[in-house]
Amino acid sequence: MKKTYLLFAIVIATILSGCGTGSGANEMNMTSQTSPEQPTGNDSAIVDLPENYTDGVIYTTVNRGNAHEKLYASPETIEAVQNGEPIPQGTVLTLEIYRDEVLSDIFVMEKRLDWGDQPAEEQNGDWRFQAYNADQSLNTQRDVASCISCHASQERDDFVYTFDEMKTFQLEDFTGAIEDTTSSAIDESKINALPDYLVSITNVDETA
Repeated sequence: MKKTYLLFAIVIATILSGCGTGSGANEMNMTSQTSPEQPTGNDSAIVDLPENYTDGVIYTTVNRGNAHEKLYASPETIEAVQNGEPIPQGTVLTLEIYRDEVLSDIFVMEKRLDWGDQPAEEQNGDWRFQAYNADQSLNTQRDVASCISCHASQERDDFVYTFDEMKTFQLEDFTGAIEDTTSSAIDESKINALPDYLVSITNVDETA
């Protein structure tokens, strides 16, 4: 009889132990299936696209094959450069790229001191870059590493290719967001440095 009770006790203990293990496993599986995905950082913009960037100055335009580019800055940024001052912290420069007269890409570069814990190798000086689609949504397919690499060659001009165009822009003629119909010509030495960069962001093989 004692053996029967002992055997019965062992069977019950085994069943309870098995259920506990199974229940724990199920809870872990349910947790992993129902918990929200953690953000990877790929869907978060480091540099925001200003909602009102088109209210700024189109201080130069560039034609390159079937691509037409417009570059925007604030009047305050242009004025600082023309007064011989450094480009101010907080400056945002915006590049619109039109292909066959249709807006295809928007690129933004922003200058500020505090980028938090972002890797220093992903910026030029105090500048960081971001790519957006024509509908102003974040473009996660564009690798801004090409922007960083290319702008590195312009350290003398605070990493800005169109620094000279800011200097010569007729700011007094600016009223609202009226585009200067005369396209600016970037000097030849800069044009020679741009092809690989522009091909990477516009998918245009032609260079001026």
